[in-house]
Amino acid sequence: MNERKINEFDYNLIKIMNEVIVSGSLSRAADKLELSVSAVSLSINKLQRYIGVELFIRTAQGMKPTQTALDIHDSFSHAMCIIDDVVHKAKNHEKSVSTVRVMCSDLVESFYFQRLHQRDDLQETLFVFTNATLFNHDECVRNLLQSGNDIVLSNFPLNHSSITSVEIDSVDNFVVVCSDTSLLASQKAFTLSHYYTLPHAVYCHSEGQVKKLISVNNQHVLNNKSNMRKVVYNSSSLNGIIAAIERSDMIAIFPTKVAEYFIDKRHSKLATFSLPDDIHHETLKTYANFVTRTTKIRGINHIISSFKAVENCQ
Repeated sequence: MNERKINEFDYNLIKIMNEVIVSGSLSRAADKLELSVSAVSLSINKLQRYIGVELFIRTAQGMKPTQTALDIHDSFSHAMCIIDDVVHKAKNHEKSVSTVRVMCSDLVESFYFQRLHQRDDLQETLFVFTNATLFNHDECVRNLLQSGNDIVLSNFPLNHSSITSVEIDSVDNFVVVCSDTSLLASQKAFTLSHYYTLPHAVYCHSEGQVKKLISVNNQHVLNNKSNMRKVVYNSSSLNGIIAAIERSDMIAIFPTKVAEYFIDKRHSKLATFSLPDDIHHETLKTYANFVTRTTKIRGINHIISSFKAVENCQ
């Protein structure tokens, strides 16, 4: 498509096509646009000739858009959201500070966002947090679509037609943490015997989830039901878990970079050990989920890019 064709293109054709997709029929789109049905039909035909592909298929249920039409529709919706946001701010003379409402776990807030705030390009963003004590797929979807949250960060993507999910981090390195004053801290290595005899502090939204994340590749241990780890402290508060470990002989399993961050930057009194080869922790992924057609798409994309930039620097 050359520059002359771009300059000659009538973008109102996209607006009309978009309304047909939303309305589901030529007649309803015509009523909404205050045009005749024939004018809407002519506009669709003109756009199809310009692009060179079919945009709609007539069915008993109405006008069904093709994939090309849907792709154009998504791009148009994103563009209009950005324009509406800019116009709204200009009209209301709003300050440059933007508010982003986030639902996430305590770990995400305490680790990811603490480092994100150090970036100068996000100093004008006000984050309002809603901590989730129970993470399940349907609850996350409801909180994003109905509770006014702009971003939901979870360990799984949200599968919904109105939601976009972007992976921002993937962690596959984990360590055992204990108090730096405990007897374990003076040992040379962490063993399976330590894993089963020492009390555990568990950070998670549910004990069942933790059991699925950790596995032990030792047939003797698996066959001996008496060899069960001793969970004595279970909390969704990361700071609470760390404080409990610092004051006791409890142990916990953390992502390596989280443990290093709290030791180096937050001066937590912890010691770390590599996991024994027989203990496996599944990869822990973090996803940023947001409504695809949100008016804050520009700010959200900037936050996601900042997340990725921070993690890539590790």
